[in-house]
Amino acid sequence: MATSKALNIKKSLYEDLKHPAYASAYLNEAMEDGDEVVLKTALADVVRARGVAAVARKAGINRVTIYKTLKPETETSFTTMLALLDACDVRLSMQPANKN
Repeated sequence: MATSKALNIKKSLYEDLKHPAYASAYLNEAMEDGDEVVLKTALADVVRARGVAAVARKAGINRVTIYKTLKPETETSFTTMLALLDACDVRLSMQPANKN
C-alpha cells in the first residue's frame, strides 16, 4: 500500500508541475537549497511531468542526452540547463541577496 500512496503523490506532483507557475516555484525552492543535485532532481521532475520527448523536441536536445544531463553525477552545461528550463516554460532570473 505504501507504494500505491507514493505513486499517487508523484502523480499529483507531476500534474502540478505541468503549470509553469508551480514549476517555477518548485525550481526556485530547489535552487535556494544551493545543492546542484537537488536542483537537477527538481528539474528532472519538471521534465518528466511535461514529457521527456516533448521537452526534448522543444529544447532541440536528444532524449538520451536529457536523461544523462539530469543524472546527479553528470556535469551539465549552463546552456543545456537554460534550454531545458526554456522548454519547460520557465525562465531563470536573478534578484539581490537579502543579507541584513
